[in-house]
Amino acid sequence: MISNLLVKFLKTLIVILNIIILLFFNIACNKKLIENCMSSNYYSSSFHKYNNGFSNSQREISTSFSEEDFEQLFKNTNLSCKEVLSKYFYCNLCFNSNSEYIISYNGNKIILDSSDNIIDFTQSILDIIGNMETGSLEYNDFYNIYP
Repeated sequence: MISNLLVKFLKTLIVILNIIILLFFNIACNKKLIENCMSSNYYSSSFHKYNNGFSNSQREISTSFSEEDFEQLFKNTNLSCKEVLSKYFYCNLCFNSNSEYIISYNGNKIILDSSDNIIDFTQSILDIIGNMETGSLEYNDFYNIYP
């Protein structure tokens, strides 16, 4: 009886430790890519693109737009701009930033043109991602669902 309880306890402990380790590495990677983003301005996507051939499973976007701005629906979808970028293009977002850029899976930093319109800004990000090797597949998948 005691040995069964001990086995269950150890299994639970191992699961908890694995979760802690995964969270640590996820936070450590994000901090490395976007260094000056306050946690209150950072949105971490729960979607990852594993097995993409690169060291990062998510892209990082830094923008002067607010999180509220990104709640606007994107074009002819029922999705917010934030949902489009995080769910279909695996992007984390740093809002209210002084700079506009995207960091790709391979760590390359691409400066983004600033815009006054969140829809145009989001579309420009999608166009940039669509011109990337891996991103073109994501871009085509998205536009097959939302033509």
